[in-house]
Amino acid sequence: MKPCRELLKIIEPAYAPCGNFLGACSSLRWAPEEGHVPRGFLGATGTAREVQLVLVFAEPGNPNETEKHQSIDTALEYTYQCMAHGTDLFHRNVRHILNLCFPNDSFDRQLQKTWMTESLLCSAPKEGDQVSASAWRTCSMCYLKPQLDLLSQAFVVALGHKAQARLSSIGIPFFAAFAASPPGCNFNGARDSWCKAAVAFQASVSIYRSIEL
Repeated sequence: MKPCRELLKIIEPAYAPCGNFLGACSSLRWAPEEGHVPRGFLGATGTAREVQLVLVFAEPGNPNETEKHQSIDTALEYTYQCMAHGTDLFHRNVRHILNLCFPNDSFDRQLQKTWMTESLLCSAPKEGDQVSASAWRTCSMCYLKPQLDLLSQAFVVALGHKAQARLSSIGIPFFAAFAASPPGCNFNGARDSWCKAAVAFQASVSIYRSIEL
C-alpha cells in the first residue's frame, strides 16, 4: 500500500535516518528496533492528482511494545493494518471520518483519494506532551509543507490544535476539526466537527468538478 512515488520521494529521507535527529530534533528518537521511526502516514495509493482529501494529525503515539521497523515499507504496512482493523480508538475514528467523506467507497478505494499524515513524523518524547518548537517547525518545513504543496488541489483537514498550529505556521489553509485521538476525540463536539468537515469536503469536491466541466 505504498503512496505515489512523489510522496515517497519527500518522506524517504526521514529514513536515512533524518539528519534533524542531530540538530533540531535531538529530543526525538530514532530506534527502529523499538518502533521509533517516522511513521503514521498512509494513502495516496494512486496518483498525486487523485488525492482529494488530506487528513493531518499531530504526531504518532508511542510505538506498540512489539512494534519494530526495518524500513519505510514496514511502517506503511503496520499503519495500514492498524487502520484496516481498527486497532484502537484513533484508528476507528479515522475510519469513521473516511466513511463520512467517502460513504460509498471501500477502505482501499478511500486510500486512493486520501493522504493521511502527521505534522510531526516522530513520536513526542512523552505521548501527548508538547514537542519543542524547533522540532515541529523543522519537520513541518522539511516534510509536511512539501507534501501539501504537492497535493495543493486537495481539501486539508487539520485534526486537533497541534496540527492546526503547525499548518498555520507554514501558511497552509485548512478546515479545523477535533483530534481523532484521545483526549480530544472524547470532547463534546468532536463527532460534530468531523461531520462538518465531511460536508465542507464534499462541497469543495462538487465545486472543483463543476469548474473542471
